[in-house]
Amino acid sequence: MEEQHIKYLVQQYLSGQLTGSEREELFGWLESEGNRTAFVDIVTPIMLAGQDRVEYSAKEWDAILQTVFSSDKATAVVPLRWIPRYMPRLVVAASIVILVAVGGYWWHARQEQQRQAPIAFHDVAPGGNKAVLTLSGGRQLVLDSATEDTVLTEGSDVVANAGGRLAYNKGSNVGTETVYNTLTTPRGGQYQLTLPDGTKVWLNAASSIRYPTAFNGKDRIVTITGEAYLEVVHLVHQPFKVMVMGKVIEDLGTHFNINAYEDEPAQKVTLLEGSVKVEGRVLAPGQQATMDSNGGKIQIQQVETDQAVAWVKGKLSMDSLDVGAILRQVSRWYDVDVVYEGAIPQGHFWGVINRNVQLSNVLTVMENNGINVRLENKKIIVFTK
Repeated sequence: MEEQHIKYLVQQYLSGQLTGSEREELFGWLESEGNRTAFVDIVTPIMLAGQDRVEYSAKEWDAILQTVFSSDKATAVVPLRWIPRYMPRLVVAASIVILVAVGGYWWHARQEQQRQAPIAFHDVAPGGNKAVLTLSGGRQLVLDSATEDTVLTEGSDVVANAGGRLAYNKGSNVGTETVYNTLTTPRGGQYQLTLPDGTKVWLNAASSIRYPTAFNGKDRIVTITGEAYLEVVHLVHQPFKVMVMGKVIEDLGTHFNINAYEDEPAQKVTLLEGSVKVEGRVLAPGQQATMDSNGGKIQIQQVETDQAVAWVKGKLSMDSLDVGAILRQVSRWYDVDVVYEGAIPQGHFWGVINRNVQLSNVLTVMENNGINVRLENKKIIVFTK
């Protein structure tokens, strides 16, 4: 393809107007290493000159490309820039780096000579499908992706399959004595659950849900700790209620995310579809209710819901988050501890990283953006020089 046409496709991609056929054309063209070299030569002047208020120095842009091209070819890591809170988000930069990462990992010899060697870390694998199912009698079953398909009888039939999902037969044992099960994920674990009414639940790391094996009462009530995303089956005559740290969240036919970790400064309920009632306040789609851990008033605001449910889609979202908030996510997902030697660095990250990458990729991104980190025996040390 002619260079002018490639520039047109790049501009269409940056503006979010790339059609399906144009996307296939661009990504097909990027399969050639020679074309990827030409692509970088086209993109680099755009990023250095600034577009949509995004501007990098040559050193900063080279650091971004270094992160992309030194990453594991099996994954696509989106490098992020460490910037003050008041700076505009770097959507264009993130988009173009994703495009380069998907297109291939190639950088010509001139840049290879100029950049420093990639930062080396001992790798820690990301989390996966792991959970413990506690039955009503106290018996515990360890579940993970390797668990063979299993059928149990505990009030109703339970199926634990190899795909990291637990399912209860819909409507079985209605009218019998209610018994409760608890599904718990460790740090470094996640799991999916289908409740007897068909409601779907995604549990994030270090979380739990306690629920009946059959919904026999006038209300369907579950108790959640940590973080969960729910797609609730709405039943007019049997409301669905979630107990979170003593607060009640009532479903009115909805998809919503609950973030209620004890080490977070606030609990958050984010609504994607339908409506929910939080302590008497009704949320509309796109709104988030924030409840201060110290018992302050509930605050409701409009948010970008993609950030709240990024983990469900296999992403680690860092949009507008500080170092502490990011590393709390990292700690739970990679099952590592975080120690600060000195003051916690100030500022905010923007962007997204795949949750299936090794920890070294995340730490390299942070190091490239001015955060001093090292890994010692599954402990991330954040330090000042």
